[in-house]
Formats: sequence, C-alpha cells, structure tokens
Amino acid sequence: MFPTADSETEDITQGTSLNRKTSLLSNERDSSESSQVAKQNNYRESTLNMLIKELVICIALALTTYGALHNAPTRLSKVPQPVRFFYSDSVVTDWYTGQLSNALSSMSSEDVSFVMYYAPWDAESQFVRGEFEKAANILSDRVHFAAINCWNPGSECRLQHNKIPSWPVLVAYTVTSRGVLYKGPRNAESMVNFLELVMRPLEKISNTEDLVNLLSICDAVAVGFTPLGGKSRSYNIWYNVALKSYEFDPIGEICFGVVTSEELASDLGVGNLPNARLMLWNDTKEYKSEDTNQSWNETFLANWVLDSFTQPVARIIPMWKKSFNFNRYADGNPMLILFTPLNPLYEQLPSYALLREVAMEYYNCKNNTSNQWTSELIKLQQVKRLLYQKKNFLKFCQDYKIKKPVKKPSPQYRKAVISHNNKYPWINDTQKNPKTGMVNFLLKQGMAISKFIESSNDNSALWSTLGFLENCGESSSQSLPAEKSFYEKYERCQSFEEQLNNDLEMEQEDVQTTMLPYDDDPLSAENLWHDNVKHFCRRMQFANKISPPVAPSKLTSGNVSHIHGLSCDTNYTLYIIAVDSLRNYHFAEALGVDIKNKKDMTAVVILDSKHESQYVLSEEYSAKSVRDFIYNFTQKKLKRTLRSYVDDAKHTHYFGSLGKTEPDGKNESAVHIIDLTTQTFREVVRTPGTVTLVALCGGGCRALVSLALVHATRVLRACGVRVQAARIDALRHDLPWQYTAHAHPTILVFPSHRGGEAESRAFPSSERVSGSGVVALALRSLGAPTHLRVSLALCRHPKLSSEKTACLKDMRDLVTTAISRNLKYWRRTEVKELRDSLFGRLQHLHDVALHLSLFHITDLKQNNEKQKTLLQSLDILSKNWDIDESLLRRNAKPTPITR
Repeated sequence: MFPTADSETEDITQGTSLNRKTSLLSNERDSSESSQVAKQNNYRESTLNMLIKELVICIALALTTYGALHNAPTRLSKVPQPVRFFYSDSVVTDWYTGQLSNALSSMSSEDVSFVMYYAPWDAESQFVRGEFEKAANILSDRVHFAAINCWNPGSECRLQHNKIPSWPVLVAYTVTSRGVLYKGPRNAESMVNFLELVMRPLEKISNTEDLVNLLSICDAVAVGFTPLGGKSRSYNIWYNVALKSYEFDPIGEICFGVVTSEELASDLGVGNLPNARLMLWNDTKEYKSEDTNQSWNETFLANWVLDSFTQPVARIIPMWKKSFNFNRYADGNPMLILFTPLNPLYEQLPSYALLREVAMEYYNCKNNTSNQWTSELIKLQQVKRLLYQKKNFLKFCQDYKIKKPVKKPSPQYRKAVISHNNKYPWINDTQKNPKTGMVNFLLKQGMAISKFIESSNDNSALWSTLGFLENCGESSSQSLPAEKSFYEKYERCQSFEEQLNNDLEMEQEDVQTTMLPYDDDPLSAENLWHDNVKHFCRRMQFANKISPPVAPSKLTSGNVSHIHGLSCDTNYTLYIIAVDSLRNYHFAEALGVDIKNKKDMTAVVILDSKHESQYVLSEEYSAKSVRDFIYNFTQKKLKRTLRSYVDDAKHTHYFGSLGKTEPDGKNESAVHIIDLTTQTFREVVRTPGTVTLVALCGGGCRALVSLALVHATRVLRACGVRVQAARIDALRHDLPWQYTAHAHPTILVFPSHRGGEAESRAFPSSERVSGSGVVALALRSLGAPTHLRVSLALCRHPKLSSEKTACLKDMRDLVTTAISRNLKYWRRTEVKELRDSLFGRLQHLHDVALHLSLFHITDLKQNNEKQKTLLQSLDILSKNWDIDESLLRRNAKPTPITR
C-alpha cells in the first residue's frame, strides 16, 4: 500500500522533532528513535523507486503504441523503367510507356490501323511480336501498325484498361468504324489476310458477272442491296456488318457484296430497299423484317448472317480450345478430315475447293428442290478451280518486275494482270450482259430457286440455256462430269474467261485533258493499278515462302465413282472437315499419319468413332481417289487402318523407342523388354519356338508391370523355356480387333507353337499384375510336358514342406487330367493313325504318372536319381507329344485336341 497524506504529514512532523537537542541521559530512547527514522527513510526511497520504474514503463508503453499507430508504410521496390518491345528501326510504332491518347491521336490520321496491346513479360506477347512485325513488313504502306504497352503500372493505358484477361489483344481500327477484334490464328499470314479483308470488306457488284465470280470462289455470299442516296445510312450499316463479321470469321469464308444500283437490284428480283440476301451452296435466304427502319441495324444483320451461314466443308482452325472446335462433330457419326496446307493468302485453295465440290455432290440429294442449282454451281466452281490451277503467280511477278513502265498498258498486258490477279476492277457503272444465260439464271432465278422450279413446267429448256458451262463439261446436269474432260477441254474453258473479260479489254481513245500525266501523279489510276500489282506480288512471294501453291493430282484412267446424293442413302451423316496441315500437323501424327512425308502434306482420314476405327486414303489426293474413298466407305469396302508410331513426330511425344525388336545390350543374361509397334507386333508374337509375354499399356508401362514381365521371363528361362518380353503403347499403336483391351495394363501370353496367336491368353483385368501371376498364365499356355517340367522346377522354391507337398499334388492332378482327356479322344476317334498316336501318348503319360507317384518332397534336391528319372520320362513324352495335324483334318468325328 502506498502511504497516505496523513501518514506522510506525521512522518514529516516526527522527523522535524528529531533535529532538537536530545537528553544525554536517555540513550535508549535516542537509539530507538534513530532506528525508526532510518526505516521510514528506507521505505520512502523504495516507494519512490517503484513510482519511477512504473512511470518509465508507462512512458515506454506509450511510445511503443504511438510508434505502432504512426508507423511509416512498407517501402516497395520501384517499378522498372519500361523499355522498347520492338526495335527502334521497326516499322511498328512502339508506345512502350503506355501513351494511349498519343497512340490514338496518331491512328486517327490513318485509314486503317492495327494495334497490339501487350505485356512485355507475357510469353504469348513475345511470340506474337515476331509475327506481328512480319505482317507489318508486308502491309506497312497500307496499314499503320502500332504496339502499346498496356501493363506498365501507372501508365495511361493501364489506368483505362486494367482488366484485360489475357495478352496480347489485337484490334484493327478504321477511320469510319470502331475497332474490330482479331480472334484468328496469331501468325503473320493470317493477320495479313485479316487486314486485307478489313481494308476491303465489301465487293461492289456492278453486274451479274461480279456476283458469279464471288459464287465461284466463296463458301457463301452475303449481298446487301443499299442504294447510295442522302447520307447513305443503309450502306454504312452494311459496311459495319461486314467488318463486325470478321471478328467471328477471320479467314473470310463469307464474302460480302453490295449492290448500289436500284436497276440491278430490280433485275435480281429485289424490290424493297435496303435488303440483304445470303447465297449458300444449296439455298438462298432473304433477310425479312416487319419493320425495316428498326431492324436494319448492325446487330440484327450480323446475327442473321452468322446464324444462317452453313457450309458443306467445315474449316476448323484449332487454337487454344481444341476440344471445343471438334466437339460439335464428335456425336458418334463418322467424319472425313482433309489435312492440307490452308494458306489464307491465296485467293483460292484448289485442294480445299475440290473437297468442297465433293461435299456438295455428296450432300446434294436428288429429291431436293435445289438439286439442279447445286449441280450447276458445282460445275461453275470446278471450272474456276481448274483455271486457277493453271496460273503461275511467281512467273507473272518475275516478268512484271523486268518490264519498264509504259505510257499506256496494252490490252494484252492488262489482260495478263487481271487474269493472274483474278480480281475484277471496280466498275462504277452497272452493265447488263445478255450473253450469259447461266448468269441470269443463277442470279435472277437463283434467289428464289425453289419457287422457280415449282412454277416451271419444262426445266430442260432452261438448263439448255447454260451455254458457257457446255464449253467446260458435259451438258448433263444430273451427274458431275469427270475431271479429265475438263483438262482435255481446258482451252474451251479458258475461252470462257476471255469472254468474261472482253468488256474490260476495250481500247480507250486518248482524250486531251488538263490533268497531269499519270507518270507524274502517284495517285493516278494507272499508277495505283501498278502499285496494286506490286502489292499483290509482294504478298504472293510471302505466301510462297510459307507454303507453295498446292493442287490435287490429275485424274488417272478409270471411272469416277459418282456419290451424288449419297448422304441420303445412309442412316448416318458423314461430316467433312478441313484442317491446316502446316500449323496442325500434330493432329495427323496423333492419328498415325506421317503427314510431313505425304505429297504436298495432304492426306485424307475417315474417323468412325462408333466402330472405333479409322481409314486413311492410300492413293494420292485427287478428284477420283477421294470420291472412291467416300463411296467405298459407305459400301463398307475399306480396310481398317492401324495407327502406329510416326518417326518425324518431333513435337508429339510417344512412349517407346523407334520400334527396334533387337536387344541393344551386351549382357545375354539380362532381360530386354522389346518396344513394339503396329508393324512389328505380329512378327514378334509369331516367333517360332518362343513364348512371348506382351504388356498392353495405356501410355508408358508402369514400373510394376515391367518388373512383373522381367520376373516371369527370368523364372521361365531358368526352367528351360524360351521366352521373350515385350510391351506396346496401345493408345498410340492400334492392334487387330481381337487384341483390343478394355482396360490397361493387360498382359497377353502367346504360346510357342504355330497356333500361338490364335490360342493366346489374357491376364484377368480384375487381378493385380504380379510376376507369379504372369508365370501361372504362361504355364496354362504350355503343353503338358513343358508345363510339368516348369512345375517341377518351381516346386523347389517353397520353404515349407506343406507347400512343396501341395505343388507335387498339383502335378499329379495335371497328369491325371491329361490321361483322362486323351483317353476320351482315343475312344471317340475311328482313324487308325490317330488312335495309334493317342495310344503312344497315353503310354508315356502313364510312365510319367508312375515316376511321379514314387516322387517325394525329399527328392526335390538336385542330382537326385528319382528326379533324373522323372525328367527323362518327361523328355520322352515331349518327343511323342505332338500329333500330325493332317490326322486331325482327316478325322471327322472328334473335336480338336487341346493340350
């Protein structure tokens, strides 16, 4: 207890009295008083010290609390200064500090800009950087390429776009529309093709021939009928629809055209403007809306085009979600996959175009109202493809380089450029061309083909007016003409193209004007035309570096299988798919197709998931071979193709070696496990006089399975049995149907005699794989003499006498069973030679049974006389065990003898 004020006052008072004079006669009193004062002083000092200590503790606690509450924030390392992602001399403008407003300001003065929003640490951004710069080198004179660092903390781009899920983000901007997100493959050629579509999203249709040209090279043609008047709002909407569609169709499978002439629209049967029609391979769909003013907008039109689009051949571009690309086709129906280079820079891909013709023929049912429309469209596309295959772009570009500029190009020179470039010029006026009846039919009547056919009583007269098709094929529209006839009549086909270009070859008379000469004007029509040709040649040379043009093989002699409407005669649907073999060659390698060693890296595969089989086209890809391939598949005449290891699969990992069947070690006592392939499987399991143990694994075999094979092989070899161990990756190497395993791993044992493959045995899938289990399975596949010899050797290993006794009992039971079975066969047969052979076998079996009955567990020691006698009887039984198979074939009544 701390002293109170009263006590302290009393002490002070007492302390004051002690300073007075004391009596010398009272010594005891003075001593007691002095001691009491000392105690009080000591108590006061201790109390004061305690107060000071508590005060110090309180001050320290207060300072600590104050410091904790007012502590400075943790120091962070400074963000590293951004550096250039592209080189300073690159054609790509690199805004590496994230100056978004400056980048957008520079892009506003460009017609087309392509922007890459990147993060410098991202691996995908680092990969796309090289492809992005390649594309910039090709289109730098037409497109502004920019890259913006949108990850740098504190930058303008990061503050406005801080929730980007993945890098990089590629966007194309035009001065008249908002950005178009690029979702296609991130390689240079695909980017260039995408930008070419963005620069020219619409093809102006000035006459019917322009539309026929689009129909001959495109999977579908979307035509917008939008007159140019006033502010041209309807035209701008259709223009934005074409741009928007390229976000979902980056390779341009849908071609967009526009008809601005009301007169041409009227000739094509379109009355109300604006309007839109989608021309497919088997149908023409018209955009219908109750209220044109409200529904003619980008959202409705874009959704209508994408939802209505169908194509006979699905062009799959696997990227980061491969399973989703193939998911809609994996419904149990078979699928035909064409692996071929699909270089998007070429205007036409003959290999793909051929497959499209075959698919249209396969799906074109005869009872369909658009049957004749599709048949004629097939012919038109076939003519276009064959003419395109004859073009030599590289030679044209080489010849063009050495030509000097001329004041006025000759008609022949202009014709060569137009023919090789395969583009119709932009014609401002609309022309009626009465010379092509087919054009008028396809376009005027093809828009409503079903109604036209239903209303027409005599269609033969209409089809006979298709004059220009008669120059390139047979007049019959009921079946596809053989491709060989097209090659033979190529000159007549070429005359058709010349006829189409006659109106473009007319000489223009010189007119004196006040305009500058075109050689001094870089924006003159002639100079722009030359610049376009140079750009075309630069693009073709770049495309040739990636992959040269690929064309199907020419037809050989023989009849072509007609598959017209074959899909209607089967109860399943054959999906037809095309995949780029340059970028996705690993898909073909996973199917066992060595695509890199195929001609033009082109192969055709049919996958039948319902029957777990696949078929590979063995011949070269041509119009005849692919039709025969489909026809034979529907008739179930194809032989199943077994997948196997692909040596050139550098980026596709497989288990096992290169399929070597010879051991590579020098130690003869070591156990070598052979890695099998589809080709070496039968050769190994049919090794004469050798028992083969094969492990079927789903991928790499586990250590437990390999150890079981090694243990069983060593035990059997120690017993004098010739045995070899092997394994195979059943997921990468297909085997015949009888060896298809339902669970992995599965152990198969193949006996040593000739019928070993047919009499193979499988390890139970419910049991755990072990060395002793594999040995027991192998014993069941051996003949009785070998089985007894191995069992005798195995009876030595147990340590317990009871186990040895049980082992000898099993041997006696085996001999008794063999005697009973062979005695039954001897009684049932009537062939004298067979009865004599069985009688001799029975005699030796009885000798073995006699020696075995006298055998004891103590006789299992080596060099035992009884054991030697038993082994000698087994040797004699082995020599007389085999029976001539010809005796069994001459015997009609008894069943085959099993060992």
